[in-house]
Amino acid sequence: MVSRSARALFYGVAATLLTGCASGSGTPPPKERAVPPAPEPPKVTLTDVKSTQDAQAQEIARLGAELKAQDAQQSFLVAELKTLSEQVAKLKASLEEAESAVRSMRATPVAPESRPAAPPAPPPGSAPAIVTPPPAAAPPAAAAPAVPAPSAAPTPSAPPAPPSTATPTAAAAPRNLEAERMFAGALARFRAGDDGQAALEFTEFVSQYPTHPQAAAAQNYIGDAYYRQRDYRQAATEFQKTVDTYTQPTAVSEALLKIGLCQRSLGDMASARAAWERVVKDFPRTDAARQARTLLAAKSGSGR
Repeated sequence: MVSRSARALFYGVAATLLTGCASGSGTPPPKERAVPPAPEPPKVTLTDVKSTQDAQAQEIARLGAELKAQDAQQSFLVAELKTLSEQVAKLKASLEEAESAVRSMRATPVAPESRPAAPPAPPPGSAPAIVTPPPAAAPPAAAAPAVPAPSAAPTPSAPPAPPSTATPTAAAAPRNLEAERMFAGALARFRAGDDGQAALEFTEFVSQYPTHPQAAAAQNYIGDAYYRQRDYRQAATEFQKTVDTYTQPTAVSEALLKIGLCQRSLGDMASARAAWERVVKDFPRTDAARQARTLLAAKSGSGR
């Protein structure tokens, strides 16, 4: 009897354990239930797309305007380099002419001095011989014959006149030569990058030779020296002196063009446009006018 009851109890416990295991295996693990759903991606509206396209279009327009301005600046620098090369060639030719003039001047005075030196010796000896007899023969002879003799004397005095006239002409040449040398020296300093000394020497040149053909170019170089030092206000002042003082179309048009560049660097676009428009209006056929048109077109494109 005991064994049967023990067996029944054993079977009951086993059945209970089997039932608990089956029910425990059917429940999912808690970690799998806690995973949140994936977030939805943000929605892009047509308004966002349009604003992005507008911003890109504005940026492209700005970059295009800057590129045009850089092209205009590059063309201006190329033209300026060309002008400098032409001026250097002219200066080289003028210096060669000046050197030949100096050589001829040095050779010319030697011949005149040697020629008059020989003739003066005989007249002094003959003059006393002629003068000494007349005092003794003056009482018997009439004064009339003595008059023709002095008339022959003025003729020898005529030769000294040419040397006196040749001297002023020879003295006038060194002044122009000195001006050319001064301008060439200042230009050499400018090309070497010595802007301060170049500005001083060009200023001295303009002060000493205000009517020289290169005076207007020298005044523009003074402005260029200040412009390269980024002193745009003083550079504009120096360029304005060219406009107010001189009348050469090339120099004045370049000065107006560079005044516009100075005003642009100072942020005054209205004054810059006014200067460039004046170049186009007053000097339409100059290189400066062509560059001014390019700058005006570039600024008009950026304004849009």
